[in-house]
This record gives sequence, structure tokens and C-alpha cells, in this order.
Amino acid sequence: MIAWLFRFRGEGIALWGLGAILLGWPPHGEWLSLPLLAAGLALRIWARRHIGPHSRGRILLCPETSVSGPYRYLDHPLYLANLLVIASLAVCLSGWSWPVVAILSGPTLLYLLLARAETAFVAKAASSVRIVSHDARSGRWHSEWASTCPQIALWGILQFLSTR
Repeated sequence: MIAWLFRFRGEGIALWGLGAILLGWPPHGEWLSLPLLAAGLALRIWARRHIGPHSRGRILLCPETSVSGPYRYLDHPLYLANLLVIASLAVCLSGWSWPVVAILSGPTLLYLLLARAETAFVAKAASSVRIVSHDARSGRWHSEWASTCPQIALWGILQFLSTR
């Protein structure tokens, strides 16, 4: 079950988001959601620069575990970053009201399940896992910035449509 959730985590979040957009239409366009978006995207870029390429796959692997960047302070900063972005989009869509909680409930549950499974997986494989401190300068900035474009575009579209 967890392997299936891990494999299709992106699609699951996208479907949940589509449902949120359909149920929360029309958007309210809250500009105060911009700090949430900026914080989420900044943490996402920082975390992706330090985690290594194995995390971008569809199979749960752990050839190494990072102890640099945000991984020095948090076990799962990418999930936190994604929740901040989703919270920003939820506030932009429904304003500062109760639907934000409903919109965040699905992704939060998914990320909690995945985080627990990943932590258990790493603990089980601890003897064969390398501890690394990735050099953030060695990554490709283009792919890190490109990964933020869909979220920025969706936030902008929701803002634009809220003024119509």
C-alpha cells in the first residue's frame, strides 16, 4: 500500500488539488497567501538541492541519507515545503476560512503516512545507507527552478481569475 502511495504521490496530490479547485470555485485571490508560497518554494528548492537524485523517483529507495541543508534540522523538509505551497494555493482559492483545512487534510494525511513509512524504511536499511552531506553547488539549478513553475503559475492564475 505504501509503495503504491509513494509511486503515485504526485498524481494523488494533483487529483486532490483538482477536486479542491472544482469545489472551491470561484477563487478568492488572497495576496496574503504569497508569503506561504514563497516560503514553501524556497524550502522546496533548498531541500531538493541537498537530498540527491534518488528522491525524485517512483520507487522508495534509500542509498543515502542527507544530513546537510534543511535535512540538518528536519527529517522531511520536502513534505513540509509541499504543504506550505498547498496551503498557499488553498488560501488563494478559498480565503482564510474553514475550506483551507479540508483542502489540506488529504495532502497532510498522505505526507504523514509517507514520512512514517520512509523513516521506518531508512531505519530498517540503516546498516547499508550512506550518510552524505550534499554540496548544493553540484546540483542543476535549472531543474530546481523549473520544478516551481507549475505552482507559481497556478497561484498566478487563481489570483487573476479572482479579479474577474
